[in-house]
Amino acid sequence: MAAAVVAAAAFGASAQASAGSVADHPDHNVPPQPSYVNACANYRSNSDACVTKALAAINHARSLEDVRPMILPDNFTKLSYAEQTFVVSNLERVDRGLRPFRGITRRLNQTAKQAAVARVDPAPAYSAVGQFVLLDFQSNWTSNFGSLAGDYGWMYDDGYGSYNVDCPTRSAPGCWAHRDIILSSYTGKRSLISGAGSDKQDGLVTITQLFVAGKGDAPEFRYTWRQALRHGAGGYRSHS
Repeated sequence: MAAAVVAAAAFGASAQASAGSVADHPDHNVPPQPSYVNACANYRSNSDACVTKALAAINHARSLEDVRPMILPDNFTKLSYAEQTFVVSNLERVDRGLRPFRGITRRLNQTAKQAAVARVDPAPAYSAVGQFVLLDFQSNWTSNFGSLAGDYGWMYDDGYGSYNVDCPTRSAPGCWAHRDIILSSYTGKRSLISGAGSDKQDGLVTITQLFVAGKGDAPEFRYTWRQALRHGAGGYRSHS
């Protein structure tokens, strides 16, 4: 689905294949409380003020759904935008009882990066997954104030009246499509892998993410969910 910049941010979604059931949609868009725009603008997404306010806004929106607060890994601001996006999307999944994606790969990251530069939804070439058998894939893109702000738009401000240009009416199929992609169950798909990329443009950060489901040997990961857990993602600290 196409997207265009409107005001301060833009959101685009692509549902390339049916990936299983998704969680219910919010009744309406949730205005971020507190607002993180001023704290995160001009590439300050890793500042303490931005992270504190954006995370508080996410957790306020989560509380309306009776979802536990999001707990970031202790090295979150040291991660790349791609790694941050992967971590936050996985936290949205696991805190709702869904399987995490295993990791992000070099080639899928490259594909996502190219799409971020071009401001389009990424689509993986089959050669980008090696011996891994691709069964389903979906993708998101956003132009926003960093990974946390991007997640907020995808998850909590994606319905009618939001910057989601694929939701021009309340019943449009593109409404909450980004959220649906993040929270797809991928029922019957053995292995979930991902890729993400970013580009800085006009004071905003363009971020894309690929969600790939399949089977077989996964490509070599550049960053994994286990690494995030070692730093306390979700409040769990894994030493494996």
